[in-house]
Amino acid sequence: MDNRKTNLVFDWVLVDELAVGVAPTKEENVIFLKKKGISSILSLCSNEEARLPQELDKNFKCERFFLPDHKTAKAPTIEDLRSALNILNLLTKEGPVFVHCVASIERSPLLCMAFLKNNLGLTSREAYEYLVQVHSISNPLPSQLKLLDEIKN
Repeated sequence: MDNRKTNLVFDWVLVDELAVGVAPTKEENVIFLKKKGISSILSLCSNEEARLPQELDKNFKCERFFLPDHKTAKAPTIEDLRSALNILNLLTKEGPVFVHCVASIERSPLLCMAFLKNNLGLTSREAYEYLVQVHSISNPLPSQLKLLDEIKN
């Protein structure tokens, strides 16, 4: 089964360590993620934005941290991004992590860029350029990208 059959956007950021994509809302997405070797899932969307199948909790370590996007009245803060990054860093110690938001355009790519900057020593620009190469739909807002500059590597 490939991601075309599951309608799940899935891209490796770092192969067998970190992947990014859209919310896995179907049971066949669970099977796909298991075949990819994912051990943990970090959801950046609210319960109202994406109803996730119960099978996720049975098959993966699942964490949810709401990171605001352009549709919310509140912009994400550096504290929000750091908190999400701390969770992601803990999860990656246990195996490959799939990070998602609803559309995988703003929030999950932003967090992956922060991870690259923090853990691999990339600059904000290098992290952005790399992520766009591996996950072409990445398009965080300029205000969100400014937060990257505050993440220390």
